Amino acid sequence: MSDYTMNNLTETESLTFMEDDALTTNDIYMTIVFVNVIISAVIGLTGVVLNLINITVFIKMGFGEFTNVSLISLAVADFWALLFLSGIVILYNPLMLQVADIGMIDTICYLAVATPHVCFLEISGCCNCLLVLERLLCIALPHRIKSLVTPRRALLVNISIYIYIISIKILVHIGYAVSNTEFQSEGNTTIVSDPQAIGKTMDSISNVLDTFTQLTTFPLMVGLTGATIRVFQKSSEWRRTVTSPTQSNAMSKKERKLAKMVLIISSVYLACIFPSFLTALIILVFDNLSMTSREVFFVTFTFLFNIDAINSTLPFLIYLNMSSKFKLSFKSLFTSSFEGIASKSAFRPYRKE
Repeated sequence: MSDYTMNNLTETESLTFMEDDALTTNDIYMTIVFVNVIISAVIGLTGVVLNLINITVFIKMGFGEFTNVSLISLAVADFWALLFLSGIVILYNPLMLQVADIGMIDTICYLAVATPHVCFLEISGCCNCLLVLERLLCIALPHRIKSLVTPRRALLVNISIYIYIISIKILVHIGYAVSNTEFQSEGNTTIVSDPQAIGKTMDSISNVLDTFTQLTTFPLMVGLTGATIRVFQKSSEWRRTVTSPTQSNAMSKKERKLAKMVLIISSVYLACIFPSFLTALIILVFDNLSMTSREVFFVTFTFLFNIDAINSTLPFLIYLNMSSKFKLSFKSLFTSSFEGIASKSAFRPYRKE
């Protein structure tokens, strides 16, 4: 939702929001929003901690493999997405709603919390697509993958993703700043003839690029996942025909484990992103949806925030259960930390009272 929609909502519906005859409906609406926000905050804060662990473990594993670079990039994006998501509970709580205007809270939430959250959520989606693409290349071109995809190239691609998505979101803030700035005129010449129009143009450009990114990430992920599964099946069949039965059984076990991990990671992402993808399609088709039903719009998005939080929190559990290297690094990291604490406690010099 753009800030212009937010401003219109504030002007046209904030009065209705406070009318006595709508008090019961609004109380129910705010209760649903508050519950959704509380759930998002709990899941989000848990995910913040888990993604910090992900980042630490992958850094400990090193940057020798290009996959680790993309996994760190994904963990960083999920960390910031969840951190901004947790800030919503500060704005939409009963105490804040009693002392602040709902229109002001909506605008602050949109600019300072929701926009950055969606920004890093989209970066996370692009990083997921990149990871699936890397797996596809690993299976399709196993002998050329190290020359095609290096850690340095993976780092450049991930940095490019961050720059592209963040640039789109910065346009929103620039447009808002321009549209709310009063420009002084010199004589009969105005420095900026219509700041509202310029701000709205920037916001429109951001919305177009943002919608394009959201609507292409999901089908791209579906296509890459389907291609990965198809190429993987063909590769498994070919290996079984050229290897001995013993080797074939050993390879099949590893391949099943890899296929299961790919399917779980891709399926979780696709299942969590589908509601947001469907909502974006509905808003694109019905452009005035957010204007005609404020309650439905906000309840829907606070519900989607819960799904976003789950999507960004689950990777830690998937890595811990499916990746033996991650599990070993995680155990060694915390084992060494606990041993260090224990050794300091055990060998603390005795001081006679």
